[in-house]
Amino acid sequence: NDYETASYFYKKCLDVSEQEGFSKGEAEAYQGLGTCEENVHNIFNAMSNMETALDKAAEGHHDELEKQISKDLVRVYSVIAVQFQEQNDFDKSLQYFQKCLEASQRAQDKTMEGECYQKMGKIQE
Repeated sequence: NDYETASYFYKKCLDVSEQEGFSKGEAEAYQGLGTCEENVHNIFNAMSNMETALDKAAEGHHDELEKQISKDLVRVYSVIAVQFQEQNDFDKSLQYFQKCLEASQRAQDKTMEGECYQKMGKIQE
C-alpha cells in the first residue's frame, strides 16, 4: 500500500472538488486523507481529516456518507482513547470514548454504541 501516493490523489480530488463546490467529493477526499493518515499511525491527523470530512458530508446532506465517516471516526477515537487509557490518563480516555459514543450514535450503529458503553464502563471499574 502506497499511502503517500494515495494522499497525493486525494489532495488532487480535494482541489477539484473545492473548485467545483462539490461537497461530496470534498468529504470523500478528506475521508481518504484521514484513512491514509490512520494507516501510517498519524492518528491525530487522521482524526482531524475525518472530522472535516464529517462536517462536509453533513453540510451537503450526504446522509449515508455521514454515517460511513462516523463509523471511521469511532475507530479512530477508540484508538486514541485506548492510548490515553494505557497512559493511565483516564479523563482523556473517557473524553475520547464519549466521542466514540457520539459518533456511533450519529452512524446509527447500535453494536458500536454498545461497545463504546462497554469500554467506558471498564474505565470506571
